[in-house]
Amino acid sequence: MSISLILFALLQILVIILFIVWWLRWTPRGLEWIAILLFAALGLSYLSSNLFRVPPYQVGCEGLCPGWRGYPFPTYHIETGDIVVFDPASFVRNTFFYYSIVLSFSAVIAWLGRRLHWTSRSWTQRLLLIIIVVLLPLATLPMWLPPPQPEVSGPEQRLVINAARDWRWQLHLRDFMDRRLALEDVRPAPDNGGQRVCFRIYTWFYLPHQRTYIDLDAAGVRAVDGAEIPLSESCWTQP
Repeated sequence: MSISLILFALLQILVIILFIVWWLRWTPRGLEWIAILLFAALGLSYLSSNLFRVPPYQVGCEGLCPGWRGYPFPTYHIETGDIVVFDPASFVRNTFFYYSIVLSFSAVIAWLGRRLHWTSRSWTQRLLLIIIVVLLPLATLPMWLPPPQPEVSGPEQRLVINAARDWRWQLHLRDFMDRRLALEDVRPAPDNGGQRVCFRIYTWFYLPHQRTYIDLDAAGVRAVDGAEIPLSESCWTQP
């Protein structure tokens, strides 16, 4: 384990301890909230394993690199042949990460609720507060939190940047539901001698929406073809 990961883990533990103490002092039911939020963190760790998926990929690899599921740590490893292997240690690390997030986020909401006199507000005002403080930040997560994807550099990175640009501005495939692209792979295009770049598209709340593939010309500069397809279909079986 690298020094950065150790420091990150220590920071999470510190945040968890501080907010556990905060919850115990904030309300007589603090212990109940701590337990509820722990189960919420377990649920989020499991949910991330279903929302965030990187299939086995070739870009930047010699042969085929294994994919993974989960975020920010891979809770499942996807081997060649679509063999999925559970990683319990990473699942626990993921749970600690989400526990620190939900403890701190819920503490901010509880503090705001008391400052804004939640109990004396009408149902309309409460609903508006939930939308602004809870739902809006969660819905816009794809706009500021990077998704898991293969790391690329050099020529492959240039291809990915060009494909993402043409997906939006040349092919005009982006619509209101498409909030974030996550690279899946770069492979030779079937017909034109260029490269095909495949992305997973996430929508609001970081929900997987569909896939898109962009075929670039031989120079890797301009898109010559592309389409959006359901998640159930593969970029590599399209003509």
